[in-house]
Amino acid sequence: MAASEYLSTKADEGHDENITFDQMKGILGTKVAEFLREASLELYGFARDYARERGIIIADTKFEFGTSGTGEVLLIDEALTPDS
Repeated sequence: MAASEYLSTKADEGHDENITFDQMKGILGTKVAEFLREASLELYGFARDYARERGIIIADTKFEFGTSGTGEVLLIDEALTPDS
């Protein structure tokens, strides 16, 4: 699995649950899943380039997304924080 394909969802208890991109598409639908994948890669690319210019390597990070009451996709809670 490529680094861009490490996905997870909130578990009922304990740690987040790892899922595949196909599982994500099954939960969210193909359009939303592909949007989230592209948004994540764009966000990471921007942050990676910003950090690289300053001599920093982003080795581990995550993004958390949610939706508004109207279904709008939102970047929430965690962005560019360690996934540990």
